[in-house]
Amino acid sequence: MNVRAGIVVCLALACAGASPAAALERDVPANQKFVIKLQQAVRADDRTWLADHMRYPVRYYGRKDRVIRDRAAFISRYRSIFSARLKAGVLAQDPNDLFENWQGTMIGGGRIWIRDFGDDLRARYQIITINDFE
Repeated sequence: MNVRAGIVVCLALACAGASPAAALERDVPANQKFVIKLQQAVRADDRTWLADHMRYPVRYYGRKDRVIRDRAAFISRYRSIFSARLKAGVLAQDPNDLFENWQGTMIGGGRIWIRDFGDDLRARYQIITINDFE
């Protein structure tokens, strides 16, 4: 979009009472929005948000492979599950450059996999697998 067209769009949105940021947010795919929120939760060590966005049971592959059966198990083991290496991989992910296939969307070079569960009322995207490999 050239500068003149951008100004026209911004003026039209301002006259309509909408902000350019709101208009742009509508154009962002849902999986990219989820990745941005996931990165915010990882940065803040928000284990509650993370626990609420898991599709239990969640498979965990790391030093010790395990199945995270429920929210309580995730919260109690959060520190051992979300290592510095795992966090760095998630935070390094560009939300605009996601790999997606029939299994879901890959984040951080495969460290986290999410899937769209559009029929779920709690969250559209949920974490299905965590890989904390070297």
